[in-house]
Amino acid sequence: MSPMRIAQVSGHYPPNFVSGGTLVPQRVALAAHRAGHESYVYAGYLDENRRPLETWDEDVEGVHVTWLVTTPWTAWDDERNWDNPEATAAFRTWLDRVRPQVVHFHSIQTLGVGLVEAAHNAGARVVLTMHDFWWFCSHQFLVNEDMRPTSLVADLGACDCETGGPALRERSARMRRALDAVDVVLAPSASAARVYAANGVDASILRVDENGLPDEQLATLTRTAALRPREAAGPLRLMYAGGAQAMKGFDVLVDACRRLEDVSELVLDAYGTHDAHVRSLPAWVRLEPAFAPEELPTVLAKHDFLVLPSVMRESHSILTREALAAGLGVVCTDTLGPEEAVEDGFNGLIIPAGNPEALANALRELASDPSNARSMTGRGSSSPIRTFSDQAAGILKLYEDLVDGPSAPSAQADSQAAVRDAQRSLLHRILFIVGISGAPLRYRVHLPAEALRIRGYNTDVRHYRDPELTEIAGKADAVVLYRVPATNQILELINSIKDSDRTVPILFDVDDLIFDPSLRGTLDNLDGLSDAEADLWWHGVERYRTTLENSDAYIGSTQVLCDRANELTGLPAYRFANGVGRILARASDAAVASPRTPGPPRIGYFSGTTTHDADWASIESTVTAVMERHQDVVLVLGGHIQPTTALQRFGDRVQRLPFLDWQELPRALRDTDICLAPLTGDSVFNESKSAIKWLEAALVETPTIASPTQPFREAIDDGRTGYLAKTPQEWERALETLLESPRVRARVGAHARREALLNYSPYLQAVVYENILIDVALAVREHGHRAHSGWKDVADDEPFSSVDARVDAYVAVPVPDAPPVSRTHRMLLKTQDLFQREGAVAVVKRAVRVIRRTVAKR
Repeated sequence: MSPMRIAQVSGHYPPNFVSGGTLVPQRVALAAHRAGHESYVYAGYLDENRRPLETWDEDVEGVHVTWLVTTPWTAWDDERNWDNPEATAAFRTWLDRVRPQVVHFHSIQTLGVGLVEAAHNAGARVVLTMHDFWWFCSHQFLVNEDMRPTSLVADLGACDCETGGPALRERSARMRRALDAVDVVLAPSASAARVYAANGVDASILRVDENGLPDEQLATLTRTAALRPREAAGPLRLMYAGGAQAMKGFDVLVDACRRLEDVSELVLDAYGTHDAHVRSLPAWVRLEPAFAPEELPTVLAKHDFLVLPSVMRESHSILTREALAAGLGVVCTDTLGPEEAVEDGFNGLIIPAGNPEALANALRELASDPSNARSMTGRGSSSPIRTFSDQAAGILKLYEDLVDGPSAPSAQADSQAAVRDAQRSLLHRILFIVGISGAPLRYRVHLPAEALRIRGYNTDVRHYRDPELTEIAGKADAVVLYRVPATNQILELINSIKDSDRTVPILFDVDDLIFDPSLRGTLDNLDGLSDAEADLWWHGVERYRTTLENSDAYIGSTQVLCDRANELTGLPAYRFANGVGRILARASDAAVASPRTPGPPRIGYFSGTTTHDADWASIESTVTAVMERHQDVVLVLGGHIQPTTALQRFGDRVQRLPFLDWQELPRALRDTDICLAPLTGDSVFNESKSAIKWLEAALVETPTIASPTQPFREAIDDGRTGYLAKTPQEWERALETLLESPRVRARVGAHARREALLNYSPYLQAVVYENILIDVALAVREHGHRAHSGWKDVADDEPFSSVDARVDAYVAVPVPDAPPVSRTHRMLLKTQDLFQREGAVAVVKRAVRVIRRTVAKR
């Protein structure tokens, strides 16, 4: 490996500021020096006695460190915390002097993202380790100012930050522009990488680079674990090491401990909290000073469990792995990084973040059975603990590949990539033509249109009878026909597009199997229609099939739909699953922020259309049997389904909800403890239906029991993110499991919400849809439009009409809120709470910090 000039850039750096996020750049810088490279560091410095932007150089153990004073810009709501032109100018001067070949950015709060662009423009290869979530969340850890965990996809949350909407949008746009200058983004864990991708980080440049423990430290901790007594008596010894920080969950810990005054089988040492003025703690809680890093093995050896009640999302959590390596068990929150090392019930317990009651219950569980609790110690991490030497070797190899260039891709692959990039540049305007309203329109059109706009496309949504269609289609670069029945006018429009000189792909999308006339007589859900109504329904199926046959490709929400469309027509078929939109996600996030309405357990079945009576009938006897055994359970029937005779004996335990507007649905689902999604039999029609019921319930952390059709099997990890049930026995078992354990309901609901957000965010959906458009456009460019098949067209005459061309608007409906709380009032409430918890001294200290920050900003 040839010597390189390598720079680490960090907003903070030891010894000026020591944390997990600052130790990594320090260790990498030293490793680069020891490997024979010129190793540099450019770091922010906090010192109220130095003037802002003051700079100087130091040599520390062979590493050339340049400091820049950034003390005034530590506040999260200060614009220069994330975009600091003065710091960027100073950095450019430094770049001209040092000329590093690789610049590795770490946490750059106070320095700002302009440094990333400056390094790229200077010709350096740029690596960025996202140690936290600052690039998407101004609070850095996906929590709000009230210390409540927010949405894992920041743009899909209802977080009300002090800076307000416009400022946050400006920040978000600025951060995303800066990411264009990055060659590689490193994530400290696989969990963090998923969150970054769901927030819009390009998956092609995203890599997992798990933080490693120093080799000698890991060896020491492993010896500590080996010496741990196998049999022990007396109270369980717990430790907490997050200081008096709200984000680390200290307030949650205090609240939980106060709920356990009667517990005597625990001892808790809370390190870094000795000067916190906390009242009314049980005698078994001891507030201790912080310990020095070199004391860690000794401290760990004295305890049985680490308690990590973080409210902040943890991208990795080195302390969790250190504790597990030393043989401790860990009680942690569901904050991503720790969960990769802790398995609930095996080497610790996992509880919801920000929930003192759940933490109290977990600690009581440990105290009530010390023998079982100690059985979870000594088991180590559920995932391998990496050494830092391995991490350093991987990072240095990455630098080498970036500077020297990896092995060149094949000429064919390079050419294909260039062709796709060229085709993408030709797709500016996407026209969606729609033939139906309601939830299907939203999921299949408004959501992909919203997602494509994130990628910079212009999208237009119009009804198939819109008089302006011909003009608009003449300017479109791609046309998507969603559930549009064939009309003479639509077929003429399709032919005009095909006859034009421009390459404009035509795609047909429908999310039901309503293009296969051969299914007539096989669908139970149509039994209630009269002969005339049935004839009209199947005539519509033939019209949908006609539009499909005249298109260039098919887009379906499920694999069954795609396979059937390809089998029937020979058209290429592409899968685009129903995803998460901003408006519903934000309404769901707001619903999650509120507790469920008190009351008995509620089982809910919400029917979206009038064709679900047979589905409900397939599980009704099982549900009623469960309700007979659980006399407090309430059944909520929503939408078009009507209570049957079999339900009359339950009286007011069966509640009816009218068909709700989709923006009201999250609150109703949040107040439901279990959501049911039955589908009858093995019908190919039902197999083709998407898992929307699971998706909508998941967004508000309500667990779902569903029939095991292919879409639900794909969406639900049985027992973890929901339950799959086919037989009456399976339905009954799942219902009993969820009704008997609120903890299981909470855990399954939380896992479901996480998977919904991280698998189906608009940023991920946009890439999928974009690739479909590129694929079809390239095929049309190479082979021409689809030739007419042997299908006999069935179309009606429906002249264009502005009166009949209404499209449901996709906008957030204002919901009456409580009177706004002023910032002054909010601060008063916080101060009052602080006084009640910690006394007057803590209030004074907080006031001093606020005054200093205000003066520094001015």
